[in-house]
Amino acid sequence: MAKANALDILPLLFEKIIIPKYVFEREIKSKAGNYLFAIQQYIGNDKLLRVEDREADRVVNQLAKPIIEDKRVMVGRGESECAGYATAMGIPIIISDNENEFRYFEEYVMLTYYNILTLLVYWNQLDQETGRRKYEDVNGILGYPSGKTFEIRQRETLNKIRKNEWEKPLGF
Repeated sequence: MAKANALDILPLLFEKIIIPKYVFEREIKSKAGNYLFAIQQYIGNDKLLRVEDREADRVVNQLAKPIIEDKRVMVGRGESECAGYATAMGIPIIISDNENEFRYFEEYVMLTYYNILTLLVYWNQLDQETGRRKYEDVNGILGYPSGKTFEIRQRETLNKIRKNEWEKPLGF
């Protein structure tokens, strides 16, 4: 989202986003390139993004480790870290750019950039045209862009929310 200059939409939906330290150090920093500075502008205790080291909190670490080990058999380390931290902290929502591994996370509300955009349009935080433009901006820079339109992604997202009974954790 930083590469598409779309980080500004996140505060419209979230008050705080926790990034596990492993994910920030090993994945975001290595993939962000020139956009790391833009991401770092949102990081801090009083800002939208907060990088958390689960190992610094013995209780959180103890709660997270079994989940991380269980998920690690099926998914990458970054996704397993997110699942462990989310479980330990009682956070029902995980934001990820790796939709392929969502099938292993049925106990969480899993959101991608287009799910977030759909919710923002649904709740009138963005108009349809701005949502479509942001979708096209992000989708256009992906290594494997989707051939689906924003409108198709919106229908898929709303159907997924109903099917998975995510209305309550998402505040519907």
